[in-house]
Amino acid sequence: MKVTAMTLIVGLLVGSAALGRADTTTDLNNQATTMNSLATSPGQNNVTNKIGSDFKSFLGSDANTVVTGLRNGTPINLTRTTTTPSTTVGGMPVTTTTTTTITPSTGQMGYGNVYISLALAKQQLSTLGINQPTPEQLQAALTGGTITQTTAANTTTTNLPGILTLRSQNMGWGQIAQKLGYKLGPIISSIKSANQSLAASTHTPASASGLTTATGPASSTSNGGIVSGSGKVHGNSNQVVSGSNGSSEGIVTAAGRGNGKSYGVNHSGIVTASGGSTASSHGGIVSARGSGNGVTNGNGHGK
Repeated sequence: MKVTAMTLIVGLLVGSAALGRADTTTDLNNQATTMNSLATSPGQNNVTNKIGSDFKSFLGSDANTVVTGLRNGTPINLTRTTTTPSTTVGGMPVTTTTTTTITPSTGQMGYGNVYISLALAKQQLSTLGINQPTPEQLQAALTGGTITQTTAANTTTTNLPGILTLRSQNMGWGQIAQKLGYKLGPIISSIKSANQSLAASTHTPASASGLTTATGPASSTSNGGIVSGSGKVHGNSNQVVSGSNGSSEGIVTAAGRGNGKSYGVNHSGIVTASGGSTASSHGGIVSARGSGNGVTNGNGHGK
């Protein structure tokens, strides 16, 4: 019985850990999807710049170049210039320029996966004490290779499987993190923070429920109605009955100078003006061309 109970406890602990990893992976994938949705045109530059900014301390001036290359699945060319003392006494220092090409084996990736790839690479290299990698070290972290570190005490060589290489083998992010011995919690927190920042920067204030158009200067207010004009337009459209300039649930248009004035009460009717009009309409239509005063009560047409 004791053996059975112990087996049950172990099974429950293993099952609980597996469920926890599944929830964490789901959360990470959801955040990646959110970042992709925030990158819809014209927001791609914003997302590229945000990811580049988050990893600038890690990648330096190459940050945006790396992000773009991973996003497009194209070769990433990173150039490094080093200067060494001359081997000749009194000679000039020797400057050497080398170019390292990182070819993503994953092809094109969504911005969310780009972020996760770089976050894992940063985490992996930081465990080796590397916070600002050389192009060769970054290449080893992303596509696989060896990193040799020499200290006064000894020289060590570390073999890295390559985060993008593992990903290209259809491994999920949770599996990759587990293989490397890392936790996804910090990565989830950082990408979630990036998404919140992106969402806030792309937010636009809501517009009024009406529509205002004009081919000339327009100054008008529309709440639930439409105000248009080909000249200078001043008009209000309100869904209430007003004793001043206004139209209740109607449409005000102007084809001339656009100061067509309607005084009185208009219930579910239409007031048009190409000049000045003073009229009251109940359930009918009032129109005016030039200057005119007319009253209609009923379903007639006063002109």
